[in-house]
Amino acid sequence: MEDHPALIDHVGVDLWQTSRAYEAAMYAAIAEAGFDDLTLADSDVLVFVGPNGTRASDIAKGRAITKQAVQEQIARLVKRGYLDVTPDPEDRRAKRVTLSAKGRAMAQAFVSIKEGLHAQVGQVLNETEMAKLRELLSKTRSALSKG
Repeated sequence: MEDHPALIDHVGVDLWQTSRAYEAAMYAAIAEAGFDDLTLADSDVLVFVGPNGTRASDIAKGRAITKQAVQEQIARLVKRGYLDVTPDPEDRRAKRVTLSAKGRAMAQAFVSIKEGLHAQVGQVLNETEMAKLRELLSKTRSALSKG
């Protein structure tokens, strides 16, 4: 098989590898904190649950997937104790998804873990470099969002 360096030597690979390294460190730490049943796919739902809850349909829109697919993910998180689902007081047809007590504990653990990961990167990058990294990542997001 022929090597194709043009296909593997680009900024997308660097961004992907860095993102995966961050995710791996984050999920190893959350497992150590006692939430060893969480997956990256779970975070695709959990990240959309606001402090006052969120409609399941809004999670589906935010994820750009079907309501049925989101309902399945929500059901798995309810079964594992991270989410509660209740009728939406503003719309009888809708369901409101909220973090359960276990879900709130998990969210608090994630805050602490993310602060720790930020500090870990800060041990390698000084304050100026960290600010520059965040500026460059923001510019990269903007450049990619314009298409």
